[in-house]
Amino acid sequence: MKLFTVSRISLSVAAALWSGTVLANDATDIGAIQVKGAPLGEGMMIQEESAKSRSTVTKEAMDKMPATGNAIDKLKYTAGLNVSSNDSTGLSGIDYTMRGMSNDQIGLSIDGIPMNDSGSYSVYANQLGDAANLEQIFVTQGSSEMNGPHIGSSGGNIGLVTKRPAKEFGGFIEQTFGSNNLSKSLIRLETGLHDGFSSWLSYSYTDADKWRGKGATRSNKLEWNGLYEDDNGNSSNLLVKYNKQDMNNYNTLSKSTFLNQGRYVDYPTTPEYNSRGQLSRYYKINRNPFESLNLTFTQKLQLRDNLSLTLQPYYYWGNGGSFSGQSASTLSSTTSDKSGSYDLSNLSSNTYYRPSWTETWRPGITNTLKWDLNDQHSLDIGYWFERARQRQTQPYIGINADGNPADLSGKPNGSHLVKDANGKVIQGRNQFTVTPVHKFWLQDTWFVSPDWTLAGGLAWQHVKRDGHDLGSLSSVEEKKARTYKEFLPSFSAAYKINPENQVFYSLTRNMRTPPNYVLYNLGDSINTKPELSWNHELGWRFQGQDVMLSTSLFYIAFTDRQISSRNVDGEYEMINAGKVENKGIETELSGKLPHNFNYFASYTYTDSKQRDDISTNGSMLPTTGKRSANTPKNMLNLGVGYDDSRYYAGINGRYTGAFYGDMTNDEKIGGRTVVDLNAGIHLPVDKKIIKSATLRFNVNNVFDKEYLDSARTVVFNAAGHNGVRASTPYYNVGEERTFSVSLDATF
Repeated sequence: MKLFTVSRISLSVAAALWSGTVLANDATDIGAIQVKGAPLGEGMMIQEESAKSRSTVTKEAMDKMPATGNAIDKLKYTAGLNVSSNDSTGLSGIDYTMRGMSNDQIGLSIDGIPMNDSGSYSVYANQLGDAANLEQIFVTQGSSEMNGPHIGSSGGNIGLVTKRPAKEFGGFIEQTFGSNNLSKSLIRLETGLHDGFSSWLSYSYTDADKWRGKGATRSNKLEWNGLYEDDNGNSSNLLVKYNKQDMNNYNTLSKSTFLNQGRYVDYPTTPEYNSRGQLSRYYKINRNPFESLNLTFTQKLQLRDNLSLTLQPYYYWGNGGSFSGQSASTLSSTTSDKSGSYDLSNLSSNTYYRPSWTETWRPGITNTLKWDLNDQHSLDIGYWFERARQRQTQPYIGINADGNPADLSGKPNGSHLVKDANGKVIQGRNQFTVTPVHKFWLQDTWFVSPDWTLAGGLAWQHVKRDGHDLGSLSSVEEKKARTYKEFLPSFSAAYKINPENQVFYSLTRNMRTPPNYVLYNLGDSINTKPELSWNHELGWRFQGQDVMLSTSLFYIAFTDRQISSRNVDGEYEMINAGKVENKGIETELSGKLPHNFNYFASYTYTDSKQRDDISTNGSMLPTTGKRSANTPKNMLNLGVGYDDSRYYAGINGRYTGAFYGDMTNDEKIGGRTVVDLNAGIHLPVDKKIIKSATLRFNVNNVFDKEYLDSARTVVFNAAGHNGVRASTPYYNVGEERTFSVSLDATF
């Protein structure tokens, strides 16, 4: 049910806007806006000066993409990234890889605050806020940030930078319609600047049908941003992001199903029953309700002319779950109870909705002291602390006669949770994990000369996984804990050959703490060592008035590489894959052409190879020399645009090479080329009330290409080897051709 419309919420938003709030525009280095010179290629490339590979997508570029896309969707043309979304709503599942690393191996932050899940490091599109409220998105493709608040990053970082409040009273409104009954309404109101304080408040509602199968996606987002700045360089920022959604999941497909039955196969649209007449499969039980709240309060204190302190406490709360199984869960008096703590005598055989439910409480704080010792040396001293708590359960919930779950919520106090004869809630999983994190760092930046800059740093990271398995149908009660700690050095050098040319080199040490589920899952063979890697980059930038070029060579050497999948018994298994090497080249090119035309191109070559065979179920799998799964070797983006300040249009083509769905390279998915279009007109306005207005039109997948997008479930081997039976990889499916039309106005 649609909670609000833009016309009904305008007055309430305006009234609430005068209360305090929101974000840090430059609170930390990893959330800083860095724009020097005019962006080129429709805003897909700006001048960069850091001694590492870095790409930035500006607001200009984001505005020309579909308005419903999330922040990660806006990076689909960026060098090094292969982005896969379930649909165009910006709310459904999203996957991406970069330099052979999956999304749960890449740090993601919003204004310097970590957004990867504290347990699994997954990234969820619904928590990223509205892209219309972002000023820019940047990617450091390989080198991790010294002050990055991440424990699961194998390298690289994606940073979202929120829009600053405007100095004048006004607002922004946007309405989007598109394929599959897509509708999104967004309004943002600005207080303007008053005695150093400015803020904005935004609300959006999105509603759309799934493009394959039945079901829908609905989301409400509320964001609040307040900024106070004095004349002495001090500032205080409060950022609030709230999201509530409900959606039907998309089913993943095997290669065989895709080839034989086509891309529209999904969960059954009519109920299917088992031999006992109980509901087994139906799209209505494949649901994903979720609610989240992010709070960030950043204070920047200018203690002296050469000394500043940044304090950034934050809090994250998330509560929700998903059921994406192929059939409903069966429960009866004869169900196996490994914990021995349930009396199931009161149950008769039936099927149930059993979501994997997670509630997270995640407070933390980042503190950074910046001390400019003299004209040549600048010190950064910092400390990050976080204590995440995560409760993960799998309750059983009844299914109504119409096929809907009796209750979508898996909260512990839910009234529809199935209980045993003693009134105890029956759980298929029941775990509670506490993860305290400490990270200290010191970095010295040495400005050797106007042309030479060196930086060296050392971080120490300490992570503890403190787990308590409370007992369930599949496990006995048990407490487990593991500790991971490591010194992480870094070094970089940049040399400016002349005003147009710069070369750089960087070397970083990265540590990825194993996910929290290695404490609980049967079959884990991973040892207590974290995944460690050395990341090298050597790059060159040419930055002229009408053309920019950036090229980087990269080499990443992993030890104790973490790979996860399912074994032949269906149990989750975490494997230490040993040594893995990723190497390649990334290039971005952007510039202006005569008659208001522009261009942008990016190319990525990634050679990701496994260097050890893998042992599973007592047998060796031949993975040495095989390509890493889900990693295309070649990716090419080409775009040409036109913009005369009144009309604009652009065409972008993306080629993604072939990739494998398994570690032994038995199942290969072919490459594809997908073309997108965008166009718009800046409408004439009187400037008195409406400052600007733009009508925008977008088409994704113009030629309606049918393809498998990325591997959702990577397996060890898709064919039998040395007595190890084959497993089936499952894939995300590329979306059909879709269009959207948006009208936005600033007042």
